[in-house]
This record gives sequence, structure tokens and C-alpha cells, in this order.
Amino acid sequence: MLPRLIPAAALAFGMLAATPAVAAPVAVLVAVPVPAGLPRAQLEQAFAASVGDYKGKPGLIRKYYTIGDDGRAGGIYLWESRAAAEAWYNDAWRAGVLKRWGSPASVSYFDVPIVVDNGK
Repeated sequence: MLPRLIPAAALAFGMLAATPAVAAPVAVLVAVPVPAGLPRAQLEQAFAASVGDYKGKPGLIRKYYTIGDDGRAGGIYLWESRAAAEAWYNDAWRAGVLKRWGSPASVSYFDVPIVVDNGK
């Protein structure tokens, strides 16, 4: 079976076709260095403890918690719009990351023109 190609705006809003008035979704990659010596189990516990911060978050479609081979952790997010994403990654959010992790997070934005959905 071939994967479905879905215009990303349609995926974000549960429609089959995008409309010109719909904001385009944005993917965001967030990464922060993991503090030296922090065990993976403790990192995963911190992730689990933060799930409630993201459940039902307006504008957030999906979040993947990530642990990289390069010593950084963070997330891959799919937002309904750039505006929704930028509203989340504000100065207060950045200050909180710095306080919790001891390092600033890098935040990279990506336009999402098409999503391949292999879901059932």
C-alpha cells in the first residue's frame, strides 16, 4: 500500500484539502545539551513529568521527545502555525529551559508543505 500524501495544512486541521486562508503548519526542532552525568532514566522521567504541559496545548498537533546521539535532548514538534510555535518559545520559555538544563536551547523552525502519513 502506498503512503498517503497529505497537504500539511489539511493534516493540521483534519481536512482533506487545504484552503488558502489556513495557516501552514510548522515543525520545530528543539535541542539542549544534556547535563553531564545525567542518567538516561532520569532524563526520561523528566520528559514524562512534562507531558501534562503539552497535552491539549492550543496549536500543538504533536510532540516527540528526543534524545540524540550527540549529547542533546529536546523535541520535535508539529504546530498548526508559526505564530502558535513562536508564542510557546517565548522569553519566559527560554529562561525556564536555561534554569532547568543549565544551557540555552536551540530552536529551529521548518515549513511543512507536505506530510506523508503512514498511519492506519
